[in-house]
Amino acid sequence: MSKTKIRNIYIGVAWPYVNDLFHIGNLAGAYLPPDIFSRFHKLKGNKVLMVSGSDFHGTPITIRAEQERKKPEEIAERYHKLDKEYLQKFNIDYDLYTSTHTSIHKKMAQKMFLESLKKGFISIKKTEQLYSEKSKKFLQDRYIEGECPYCHNRDARGDQCEKCGRALDALELINPISKVDKSPLIQKTTENYFLNLSKLQKEIKRWLLLKKEIREWERKEVLGWIQEGLKPRAITRDIDYGVPLPVSKIPKNKRIKNILNKRYYVWYEAVVGYLSAAIEYSQRKKKPNYWKEFFYKKDGETYYFAGQDNLVFHLINWPAQLIAYDKKINLPANVFVNRFLFLEGQKMSKSRGWFIETPYLVERYPIDAVRFYLAFNMPEKKELNFTWRDFIETNNNILVAVIGNFIHRLLTFSQKNFDSKFDISSHILDPGVKSLLNKTFKKVAAFLEKGEFRASLQEIMNLASFGNRYVDRHQIWKLVKENPKRTKTIVLNGLAIIEALRILLYPFLPGSMEELNRLLGHRQKFIFQKGKSQWVFSEHPEPINLTSEIIPLFPKIDEKNIDIEVRALHGHLK
Repeated sequence: MSKTKIRNIYIGVAWPYVNDLFHIGNLAGAYLPPDIFSRFHKLKGNKVLMVSGSDFHGTPITIRAEQERKKPEEIAERYHKLDKEYLQKFNIDYDLYTSTHTSIHKKMAQKMFLESLKKGFISIKKTEQLYSEKSKKFLQDRYIEGECPYCHNRDARGDQCEKCGRALDALELINPISKVDKSPLIQKTTENYFLNLSKLQKEIKRWLLLKKEIREWERKEVLGWIQEGLKPRAITRDIDYGVPLPVSKIPKNKRIKNILNKRYYVWYEAVVGYLSAAIEYSQRKKKPNYWKEFFYKKDGETYYFAGQDNLVFHLINWPAQLIAYDKKINLPANVFVNRFLFLEGQKMSKSRGWFIETPYLVERYPIDAVRFYLAFNMPEKKELNFTWRDFIETNNNILVAVIGNFIHRLLTFSQKNFDSKFDISSHILDPGVKSLLNKTFKKVAAFLEKGEFRASLQEIMNLASFGNRYVDRHQIWKLVKENPKRTKTIVLNGLAIIEALRILLYPFLPGSMEELNRLLGHRQKFIFQKGKSQWVFSEHPEPINLTSEIIPLFPKIDEKNIDIEVRALHGHLK
């Protein structure tokens, strides 16, 4: 390990609604990228805090609760447990995975509101809202559907059109109806609190232009909205489930009508979890001010990961909330937003049966095969079309045939022809191999820092391909009979490449690289030390002591599964 300056890296991951189990699109869009980023920074010896949790208060939860005739908390708890279980199965390693249903979160959401109200960034407005005469109540946005006024998609939600990506006010919808009973809705006057995004627009734009690291397509999209002019946005709703307002702490002249019947609108409250989770983690570790090292120290770096449907909330609303709350707090160092994932060319839809059940995927396919495929095709700039053919062929022809083949053939050859123990030091390496190893670590690190996961994995693939060519070029299976000493030198160079691969691939394929550690006779689990970087090819790596049985790291997947899965998918189509 080499000494390195410690960086304070905070990673906030989008909070899923727990009305259902997350799917492969969520994995590609928001959960896998930060896990890769976090593991990379831990290998670098940095101080890392990665947090997220379940959004207990979203409308989808109340809709499902009504459908199942249960309390929203029951639905949320059920899927919170399932999400945690399956995130762990995919090796998504949070430092804390909590929920928005904690007392810490409630207090933080209320505190942010009170501070922003006091500073004049929150105002009271009377507005027309959509009201259901049939159910005798105002409807939350996700209980509403209608025709998008921009692209005329007839299935637009009351808060957003998923087809064109526009954030919407439910009143903009053409012919709005209740999603629950399909009854037409009327407009009725109500009073709510609004975040004055118009007052915060200049500072959001200034932050956005300063952050050159933000992906260009994200920047253009947000600047387009800013150019149109940001408008005040409601942060409370006429609902009875969610975080209540701190009524007793609100000045009487600033209390809205029917305040006891209001709750925070989930778009405003859920993202506060980025702060409340960090505070909760600090309290659990009995270091109450630990979170401030990321949010208030000048060298603190805060990164956020979300899917495309959450872009506006992370690149406009969350920076605005932070500025309104406290101008001294650190704004995002970067926000990594991934595009959508399609399935066999179509948008996934559970109602139509066009999706892959998460438990089904976990039970039938290797976790690292899924992680590799998604990282190799990460939708950073354009949508990813997941096809069963591409997934299985990527596993067999790239992961198995290139990386797995190089590692397995060299380890079995080494064990068969030499002792199981090998000492590698940099002075025995061919100059070309040594140079390539050092360059690969630098290139991959540069790509990972920018959230370019596809490019970083391609560089690692290039190293594995070089390893295969290196072994083939020297024809070691022949050379070992003529010149065992020279053959061993080549083997040591090949093992040095494998040593590099186990570190480089760890953020992407942690389970397989821990198994590789075992095969090489190393401690199976990676140990991270702050200030000590493993992101380098060591001058004196730990000696290798191969296990008695060398098994392939990556199994092939039967290509017959392609037709089986596609037929099954079409069979579920409704």
